[in-house]
Amino acid sequence: MTGHITHREVHAHPESQLDPWDEFFSLFLDPTRTYSCAFWAHPGDTLEQAQLNKIDLALGKCDLRPGMTLLDVGCGWGSVILRAMDTCHVNTIGLTVSRNQYRYARDQLVDRLARGRPCGRVWLQGWEGFDGNADRIVCIEAFEHFRQDRYGEFFDFAYRTLPADGVLLLQTIVGYDRDDLRAHEIQHTHVDDAFMRFLTEMIFAGRPLPPPTGRDPKGVTAYAEDAGFTVTGIQAMGPHYATTLDHWTDALHEHRDRAIEITGPGIYDAYIRYLTGCADYARRGYIDVMQFTCTKPGPPR
Repeated sequence: MTGHITHREVHAHPESQLDPWDEFFSLFLDPTRTYSCAFWAHPGDTLEQAQLNKIDLALGKCDLRPGMTLLDVGCGWGSVILRAMDTCHVNTIGLTVSRNQYRYARDQLVDRLARGRPCGRVWLQGWEGFDGNADRIVCIEAFEHFRQDRYGEFFDFAYRTLPADGVLLLQTIVGYDRDDLRAHEIQHTHVDDAFMRFLTEMIFAGRPLPPPTGRDPKGVTAYAEDAGFTVTGIQAMGPHYATTLDHWTDALHEHRDRAIEITGPGIYDAYIRYLTGCADYARRGYIDVMQFTCTKPGPPR
């Protein structure tokens, strides 16, 4: 199997009642379909509870107040916007470039409307085409899928979209170069090189993981500051990412036969390699997941 894993490589099954790609993810994600690092507030938390913990952690850093508008860039299947409406009583807009995710999130919102609950919006488009305003922005593990030459443009977009005192909460997987690894006495081998090439090509479409800080190479904090933000908080979540990946791996192993029936053995094997390899990398400190709280300066007092 060569090239980036795409929806086209997942083959339809005549008996499936779900889109085959959606069904594949449902085999190992929790019921909220949150496809990002969870947060274990307590060791006994289920994966679903840990995902809600992570969403609440992110929303809590946004200083949301009822009536505000929250923009979720890369909203996935909609778990963040649904949670924000219920717990923070805000208006929500979700952006996704996946038709599958758009349809699923739209159906969730239509169901809420039918039951008389607050209903947000989800749009099938990227952030580049959004020309509205938002009081707060969240971007949960979509940033690492952007092209590196768009990082600066994204932060400029967020700064332009937010009002004074606006907040961007960015959660992203980050990586380190050899100098950083050496400085932290993390062993690097040719096997690591091979896995990183696999991860970059098969999962992130040829895009290297962004570093968290620094100017050469330029890190997330530098892009944020160059756009005008003040980075008021950075929270590392590496151990939580490893645990999240362990849960996903166990669930995918448990549903191995169905996963192969839907996708074929190549996709299944690639995902097992991706999940187990990233868990090992997170434990070793080779990669991490971080939440960056980026605040736009307010008006002068």
